[in-house]
Amino acid sequence: AAIKKASIPRQELYIVSKVWTDAVAGGAAAVVEQFEKTCADLGLDYLDLYLIHWPVPGKHVEAYKALEGLKDAGRIRALGISNYTIEDYQELMQSGVKHPPVVNQIEINPFLHRRETIRFFEEQGVVMQAYRALRTGKAMEH
Repeated sequence: AAIKKASIPRQELYIVSKVWTDAVAGGAAAVVEQFEKTCADLGLDYLDLYLIHWPVPGKHVEAYKALEGLKDAGRIRALGISNYTIEDYQELMQSGVKHPPVVNQIEINPFLHRRETIRFFEEQGVVMQAYRALRTGKAMEH
């Protein structure tokens, strides 16, 4: 409702959301169901970026491929991942995905830099997005 009330044209907004771990664990149908609920809750027909929140072992590839179907249908503009290690990404890519992820959102901050992980993903053309970039203020003193 707030998006519609804002009177900003949809194409000027960049809306991002995630499919949560419980839906990923629930399989492809649960992933699509959560996506549809997110769109309905936001009053949108599509999302600009949709991420898999966590690479649930044995389930994340199926979940990603379900999202590829939504991308092919024009419901998602770009796909992303979150909390993926190099090994998780390699497993995903070796499965034959059609649309590689454009972003990997992981914890990166001055106390957890992950230089090799960042380098690897950048070499693959995946943008790294930090969460807890300032560790939610922990270990920071002024």
